[in-house]
Formats: sequence, structure tokens, C-alpha cells
Amino acid sequence: MHILEGYLVNNYVLLLMLVGMLTMSAYDVFLRKDMIRDLRVTLVLIFLLSLSDNIETYYGNLPYLSVWRLIFSGLSYSIRPVIILGTIFIVYDKASKLLSIPAIINVVASFSCFFTKAVYYFTDDNHFQRGPLGYIQYIVCAFYVAVLLIISIRIVSDHSIQESLILFVMVVSAVGAAMFGLFGYENGVLVNHTFGACIMLYYLYTYSQYTKRDALTGLLNRHSYYSHIEKHSESISGVISIDMNELKWLNDNYGHEAGDKGISTVGRCFKKNSSRFDKVYRIGGDEFMVFCSKGGDSSIAEKVDAMRKDVEEAGYSCAFGYCDKGSVEEMIKKADELMYEDKARIKAEMNSGGKRVHFRD
Repeated sequence: MHILEGYLVNNYVLLLMLVGMLTMSAYDVFLRKDMIRDLRVTLVLIFLLSLSDNIETYYGNLPYLSVWRLIFSGLSYSIRPVIILGTIFIVYDKASKLLSIPAIINVVASFSCFFTKAVYYFTDDNHFQRGPLGYIQYIVCAFYVAVLLIISIRIVSDHSIQESLILFVMVVSAVGAAMFGLFGYENGVLVNHTFGACIMLYYLYTYSQYTKRDALTGLLNRHSYYSHIEKHSESISGVISIDMNELKWLNDNYGHEAGDKGISTVGRCFKKNSSRFDKVYRIGGDEFMVFCSKGGDSSIAEKVDAMRKDVEEAGYSCAFGYCDKGSVEEMIKKADELMYEDKARIKAEMNSGGKRVHFRD
């Protein structure tokens, strides 16, 4: 009973976080199934680590060595790198399964205390001793943290720094917790709570990303569009207004699945030809808007030309209008006017037989 009481007192907040996130994941409608699975596995591992650390500490305070301390020490040393590995799979769904090899090696090394003193061992009076390979757990953890850092940098290159800052917070937190153990300040409670807090932060970050994005295209949604105008209008240096041509014709003749495919395809064209400083929005069924910001390596006219070319090569048609002078409201109004003029021009060319819209025969 003493072990259970000590565990609940030391890990009450952690348990609340784990139970809360498991409960939220059961009703989550945004995250992919594989991400939910990896999240739940990681949460269970954090729970097992906290439990194992607590039991190992109990047997570590005994005046004699117990086989249970060997078992739970090996379990704790094994789980920590696996939790960071699980975080990598949550953050980056394209991560290679080969990344599991260092974790497997660490598991074998962690339980080697039963037959060798290479990694760590215990004296007869129950004192911990580190062997020549005693830092293998920290090396593997450092490797996974480095991978997580590289992935976070890659994600930042695809999104804005503000949106992905939480990834750097997670990496710095993991490094900070690891430093305590690396310099001899073993504190399982601190490490476990850090793991739990990082996973919770990333879950909330990911959830917020889905609520501000369009489910079909992954582009920012109408709510984000209005929020950006309200909070960051001074950063907008240009506006591109876009409307997809004949979406209704696609839906009527090929079905809504074909229409959805068209919307997703043109959305990728817009994102591909925008800089990471720009914001691309789907603000309606077939309506899109791009807010350009200073810092891009191409002019707004060049971006529109590149978008139009990619859209046409994909077999679709969109009308474009853009403006880079005046207030945000003036730029939006002017871009819309030019877009409708472009739409009328395309329709006139189509009616005269000189323009193919989408993949119409």
C-alpha cells in the first residue's frame, strides 16, 4: 500500500494528463487513425514508465538487492527512448521503421544487467554502478531528440515558424530533462512529467492546427482568414483572389468525388507556388484567397502565373485576380474585381471554343 500511495502522490498530475488525453483521443474527429494509435501507445508507455520508476525506487531503497530492482531498472531504461521514438512517429507519419533499431539495441542493453556489467550493475548492498556502456540510454535518447529536432526544422520549413514553435519547445524540454540524468541527477518523476507535458502540448498543438484548417484541402479555413485580417493585417503585402471554374459542372457530370478531387488538386497548386511567408485559404466551396507577405523570393504576378500554369497542367481551370497596393480591404476588393473579370474572360473563350475548362471533351 505504501508503494501505491507514494506513486499516486508523486504522479497525480501526470495521471490526470494521461487520462485526460486518452479520453479526448476517444472522441477525436480530427487526427488520423494511425496518429491516434501512436498517441495512445505513447501515453500507455509513459504510464508504465512512471509506474516502473516508482517500483524501482522502492526496491532501490532496500538494504539488499532484489531481482525486482533488476527487472524494473531494465524496464525503465528500455521505455524512455521508446517514448521519444513514439513521439517521432506521432509528429511525422513518414518516419522510417528502421528508426526502431537503436531502441531495440537499447532494450537488449538495458536488460543485460542480468548477465554482464557492461551497462550497469548493482552491488550486493544494492548500490547502483554504471558500466563502460552506461550511457547508451542517453546516447539513444540524444539520437532520437536530434531526429525530432531535424523533423521539426523540416516542418517549420513547410509552415510558419509561429505555427511550429511548439516542436522546438518539446525538443528543448526533452533535452533539459535528459540533462538531469546525464549529469547524475536522476529524477524519474521530472522526466516522466516532462514526457507527459510534451505529448499534451503536441496534442493540443495538433488539435488547434486541425481546427484552423480546411478538412478537404489542408489549407487554412475561413475562420483563420478573418482572424488573420483582424490580427496581422499590417503583414499582408498582397492579395490573390481565386475561384475555381465550373465546379458545379464537375459535380453534376462526374460526381462530388471528382469535384472534391479537383478542389484538393488546385489547392495543392496554390500551396506549392506560395512561399512559407504566405497564407493560403479556402474560404468557400470553390473560393480561395492568398495573403502574400514580405520576404518571399518572387513577385505576386510570378506566383499567379506559376499557379495558373500548374492548375492548367493538372487539367483544371481557375480565375485569378491580384493586388499589392493599398490597405488590406482595398487589396481584397480589387483582387476580387480582377478575378471576376478573369472569370468572364475565360467563360467567353470557352463559349467561343478556344478554351478547354477542366478535362471537358
